[in-house]
Amino acid sequence: MKVATSTPVETLGTALCFTGILAAAFYWSQGRIVDVAVLMLVGLGQVMTLLAFRTGAPRALVGAVLLIAGVSAAELLYERFLPLDLIVHFLLTYGLVRVWWNYCVLRDRAVFGWAATAAGALNRRRARQRVVACTLVGLILALVWEAMELLGYLFVSPDIHVPPLDTVTDVLAGCAGAALVALHRRPA
Repeated sequence: MKVATSTPVETLGTALCFTGILAAAFYWSQGRIVDVAVLMLVGLGQVMTLLAFRTGAPRALVGAVLLIAGVSAAELLYERFLPLDLIVHFLLTYGLVRVWWNYCVLRDRAVFGWAATAAGALNRRRARQRVVACTLVGLILALVWEAMELLGYLFVSPDIHVPPLDTVTDVLAGCAGAALVALHRRPA
């Protein structure tokens, strides 16, 4: 019987998929409840990443981007390094759409309704159609993200930054990141 072995990248990718939950525990110990909620969302995304990818490299990439985004929000790093906002919107939307795309292409069935069917069918079609599908999913994610920022501003803290130009550039950065997912034809 052959024992399965994993490479350091596989191990790192899998380990990174649990760092959001560990970071949430750290913020819980400091009594920072809002940051705990943010990092629990990161943890959810990381577990979805673990389930969506078969290989360690994409797990490590998406897991790390999720963690950086969550910790950046908790530590207000966006205020200290302004380009970080657009970089994170670009990379995080890329990562989340790649999770969706990879899961759908691996399954090629209606796991997520029309979206999975579209992804499975579009994977066999032209690049333009794949770009449109990925960008549309990215747009939906970006709009939900911006709506959550607005709700956070209204109900949690007026310190959350939600000016119109920031919202537009965040959505555009997210859509650009999502469009890049269409370059992946094979599941990871």
